[in-house]
Amino acid sequence: MGETLELTAPPWHLVLVPSIGGAVSRLCLAGHDVLRPLPEERGATTEAIRHSAGYMLAPYSNRIADATFLWDGEVVRLARNFGDHPHSLHGIAWQRSWMAEERDAARVSLVLDHPGDIDWPWRCRLRQLWQLKGACLTLQLEIENRDDRDMPAGLGWHPYFLREGLEVSFLCNGVWLSDARQLPERHVSIPADWDFSVQRPVGEPGLDHCFTGWARKVHLAWPDRGLAVDMTASEVLSRLVVFTPKERDFVGIEPVSHTSNALNMADPATAGMHRLAPGERLVGHIHLTGEVAA
Repeated sequence: MGETLELTAPPWHLVLVPSIGGAVSRLCLAGHDVLRPLPEERGATTEAIRHSAGYMLAPYSNRIADATFLWDGEVVRLARNFGDHPHSLHGIAWQRSWMAEERDAARVSLVLDHPGDIDWPWRCRLRQLWQLKGACLTLQLEIENRDDRDMPAGLGWHPYFLREGLEVSFLCNGVWLSDARQLPERHVSIPADWDFSVQRPVGEPGLDHCFTGWARKVHLAWPDRGLAVDMTASEVLSRLVVFTPKERDFVGIEPVSHTSNALNMADPATAGMHRLAPGERLVGHIHLTGEVAA
């Protein structure tokens, strides 16, 4: 595993690995893991990021169909960045090495300067700012257009919450159903099996879907462990991707700015994709507030 950065301010303890996609390798609340920790033996492998506790999504989240989209009359073709998967996935942030820009005991800023390439043709700067203060952990996500032309931009965070004993609640008003290629096909009201408006165990709903109309709060509780976390997000992060793979020890509950494959929808802006002029920034905030039973 690469060099780690550790922040501690009770009740939180955070470990980051800048060289592995700027990822979280561990997040503990009162000494207990709430995210899936990155195993030491996995940290030295090329697949380390996929076994991490979480990572930033930028300059887009989830999938871009066939790694291709139309922007300002130009066909943009990206590299397929996920093995033999036909689509590009999750942007560039998770597959690049980051640098620590500033740091103290309870605060650190990571930065990634992207020169523009086949993975994303625009020059841009990405930043993660982590801060621990009392019961609250704050993550600021930022992308700045450093190119000389307008750039599409989206943000998100992909945490892997520990699944055993987890109960969840969140409010949304719709969800995108996916086609056989794992792309959003039809927007519907939330089916009963996918309704988490009242706290309940995650179960096995078979989700890898984007929820809309999110109230920008998720309550996560591990009653048997006496732990709970409220995850809230700023207005930019208006959608929630929920990923519940079978027979895995985690669930992904991901605040994001746009619908999956937004760049190939009829109106990318309505689907949450932003347009940044040269020098403009897009900023989102996520807050985790921990609760520990007495």
